[in-house]
Amino acid sequence: MKPVLAFCCALIVVCAAVLTVRASGQPAIMVASPQFVTFGMVGLATDQTARLNALALPMGGPIIAGASCQVTFNFYDASGKSVKTGTATVAQGAAVHFDLARTEVDSLSGRSEIRGTVRAAFVNPSADGMPGTPGTPVTPISAFCSVLPTLEIFDTLSGQTTVVLQQTTPLPLVTPL
Repeated sequence: MKPVLAFCCALIVVCAAVLTVRASGQPAIMVASPQFVTFGMVGLATDQTARLNALALPMGGPIIAGASCQVTFNFYDASGKSVKTGTATVAQGAAVHFDLARTEVDSLSGRSEIRGTVRAAFVNPSADGMPGTPGTPVTPISAFCSVLPTLEIFDTLSGQTTVVLQQTTPLPLVTPL
């Protein structure tokens, strides 16, 4: 009896999802939560550079053909003050990065503690929020991309990587009223 009940519950959930998507006049992109993450604190010493990377994972499907991700990178010091910010657009399956050289961090010592954040937002290729015709402006909409972020520390002179961090912690998004 329990397997039949589990099957029926699963079938109801699938049918409700299909009906919800079909009921609207536009294609839907279902997103569990926005992607806005932070890395933990890392030390940045003399002659080192911190690099935030973001790989836009392929999402597939005709609904989002031609769409891209807008990635916002932020570096913060130990007091929580923003040190450097940048934004880049990345296509599905491609990657972008953003660097912070040790010389850009305001600190009197030879070592500074920093952390990085990565925020990704879906960018639709048309102005009306639907996959559109060529030549329409790129407009951000309220969907979110799936990016795989990393933070690496490397020697500025040789380019040799010292550390790579992959573990992130999600940050809440504040929605203005």
